Amino acid sequence: MVTATKQADSLELIPQQGQLLADYHARTLAAIAGTGGGKTSMGYWWLLDRMERQPGYGWRLAEPTYGMLEKIILNSPDPQRPSLIDWLKMRGLYLDYKAFARIVETKLGKIYVGSADNPDSMQGPALKGYWLDEGGMMSLVSYQTALQRISFYDGQLLITTTPYNRGWLKTEIADKAEGEYIHVEKWKSIENPAFPKHVYEEMRSGPNAMQRFRFRMMYDAEFERPSGMIYNNFNSDKCIIEPFKIPKSWPVYMGIDYGPVH
Repeated sequence: MVTATKQADSLELIPQQGQLLADYHARTLAAIAGTGGGKTSMGYWWLLDRMERQPGYGWRLAEPTYGMLEKIILNSPDPQRPSLIDWLKMRGLYLDYKAFARIVETKLGKIYVGSADNPDSMQGPALKGYWLDEGGMMSLVSYQTALQRISFYDGQLLITTTPYNRGWLKTEIADKAEGEYIHVEKWKSIENPAFPKHVYEEMRSGPNAMQRFRFRMMYDAEFERPSGMIYNNFNSDKCIIEPFKIPKSWPVYMGIDYGPVH
């Protein structure tokens, strides 16, 4: 049980959420969890807790695209997790949302909300905290820009995401997590008590079962390599032959891919 705010008596957390919320020292916090694991809800509490402890600063929240910002944060369809603006009002913050500038003004400070699809658009004022929701869909430059914006005020960055691939989230965050500077917590979808276990099993081995590597990423929050990469039905009996010396009389074909910038 973790006391979260003066307005909300307490908040039931799974252990990994609690460990991240209680860490005020690490520069980067990363909640890497399966679908429906409670990542975005935890982001709400992280943002409010940090603002209450350090009022007067600026904060920023970014989704991978503006479309996701509208659907996930500004107009949430989840009855258990209303839009961020409505949720903050429920916590007692009398705020004003300036939609034309995407700025949420509160008595504790300003929250800038936007997209990370263009890292240059993430530049702006010095901030005390930055939240990248679904950060695994963003670029490494977006992550580095967020770190840059919190540098002056010695701030903290939160990433909440599912592992969509084996990119920078794995190599720069998960693989380098040592607790002091980068704190990572991982958990499966079903570690959230609210997630329906029968759906988890259906996606794992039922009629709608996913490929194993994708299920492991989407529901178990594990970094997996796609099986077969492009072709998932690779047959080694038919596609692999014993090495042999290629006759010189065989014709040779060559293809060159210059790429779109050339």
